[in-house]
Amino acid sequence: MSRVLACLVALFLVPSSTAAQGGAQGVVGRFINGVVVGPPNGQPPRDVRPVTGRSTLRGRIVAADGGQPMRRVIVRVTAPELRGARTVLTDVDGRYEFRELPAGRYSISASKPPFVSWSYGQTQPAGPGKPLVIADNQTAESIDIRLPRGSVITGRVTDDFGEPAPGANVMLMRSQFSQGQRRLVQTGGRASTNDIGEYRIFGLAPGQYYVSATVAQGMIGGGGVEGEETRSGYSPTFYPGTAEMTSAQKLTLATAQTLSDIDFALVPTRLATISGVAVDSEGRPFAVGFVSIMPRGGMISFGAGGGPLRPDGTFTVPNVSPGEYLLRANAPQPPPAPGTPFEPPVFSIAVVTVNGEDVTGVRLAPVVPVTISGRVFFDDQRAAQSLKPSAIRIVGQALSPDDAVMGVGGAPGRPSPTVQDDFTFELKTAAGRIALRAIIPSTSATPTEWQVKAIRVNATDVTDSGIDVGSQGVRGVEIELTNRLQQISGMVTDARGGAVNDYVVVLFAQDRTRWSAASNRYVAIGRPADEGRFKVATLPPGEYYGIALDRADPTEWQDPEFLEGLSRQASTFSLAQGETKTLALRLFRLQ
Repeated sequence: MSRVLACLVALFLVPSSTAAQGGAQGVVGRFINGVVVGPPNGQPPRDVRPVTGRSTLRGRIVAADGGQPMRRVIVRVTAPELRGARTVLTDVDGRYEFRELPAGRYSISASKPPFVSWSYGQTQPAGPGKPLVIADNQTAESIDIRLPRGSVITGRVTDDFGEPAPGANVMLMRSQFSQGQRRLVQTGGRASTNDIGEYRIFGLAPGQYYVSATVAQGMIGGGGVEGEETRSGYSPTFYPGTAEMTSAQKLTLATAQTLSDIDFALVPTRLATISGVAVDSEGRPFAVGFVSIMPRGGMISFGAGGGPLRPDGTFTVPNVSPGEYLLRANAPQPPPAPGTPFEPPVFSIAVVTVNGEDVTGVRLAPVVPVTISGRVFFDDQRAAQSLKPSAIRIVGQALSPDDAVMGVGGAPGRPSPTVQDDFTFELKTAAGRIALRAIIPSTSATPTEWQVKAIRVNATDVTDSGIDVGSQGVRGVEIELTNRLQQISGMVTDARGGAVNDYVVVLFAQDRTRWSAASNRYVAIGRPADEGRFKVATLPPGEYYGIALDRADPTEWQDPEFLEGLSRQASTFSLAQGETKTLALRLFRLQ
């Protein structure tokens, strides 16, 4: 009985979100024998896990709109030296404390619904925090964070007859430019409609959003013709009531704003059933597994779900709205034996277009992995002598999100291959267009920084165009690395000449054809670091634009249209091989 009571005490004192943020380590006071014990004598809560270190970090979390102390806020610290995260909850005065920390470079963040999660040193939504360097045996005081109150979107979803649509899944999406195309991506904000079709999504950061709704077949009456009830359904629908992404209305949220009456009706459609069989490379049916179905192009997160595979490899996916879809079935694989190499998953795919009629006889054909192989070279062989080949990882990246789902670039979740002792490498991938990367993490063992100078196939430079990988794979790839990096640094001032410590610098090639290069290496961003200076060391030699902005969306700088607008206000500069360049930029405020 006492054990049950102890568990109940722990459940009441530790919110459910704690598990997601750090499990039993996020506590008020001490965590002893599975029970949370409150802080003694009203002292700030402490994280008492035994660690190696003698430093202390403490501060307060308050509301940004009034300065009131906030209790039970999850405060999280991370640092490479910790090899993980540590969390605590604030006390009634909004105070928190971490003790016995090792010296290191720390990131501190705070979160509590319905407020917007925020990091120490962060100055704008989606912006970075400021790392805090703590020395051994140091006490860092007044590491305070002000949490902004989240914004709210509310509304009502109805069917095509104006009746409430209970149980509709309402999601928020944002437009992002990634891998050469603009897509709608789910942001995490979601809710289900109640019995009268109302929804409320809260805790939102300021920004621009699209509202969408989907319903499971059978959740609402279809209004179909007799005998065709299973054919009637609703398309994924965007506010103000359209199935077309291009007609969706964008909503702009300010800080702590509530947008009400975002009402819309679902778009009725005719649903279809997809059926077929999934086979492996030997033509044998998949005996067990699941067929997943995902929309192609333009949107991430909407899907019709899927269906299980029968013992004979056949499947049926019902209630699919019109559109183009990718179907994929993974063959189950036993875990590799110790010491054996990782084998990529075996899967079969098919692309299907649905227009309201059933699609039958679909055959999911196997995707046979092919090999990209080659060798890594260095323009400074002497400096490379101290480099361990196993420290170099070769990474493949599909040049479109749809190709990535089809296995181009390598199997999701598979460890990136490392370079062999003779500096050769092999990468398994599906056939398609791929960009290669060579990554060497900078450590104490490999202090020299390296980057790709050129990638060649049959003496042809494919660094920026990517590689077209056919059914036979590609051999003889040459990846040349250089340690002669171009260093760019500088300061940013405002209109009066005063130093600015909060900005985003965007550096991008003057050659517009390079804005969408597969390598993506001709565009870089910089943020203020020590003493308000920015530093960038990733750009290859060339002619560039440079501009300092008061803010920037994390993906905007990948959009050629956005860069075109910036080019009219930007400064120009050139960058030679191995050159160190200092820039003085004036802050430009986006409208």
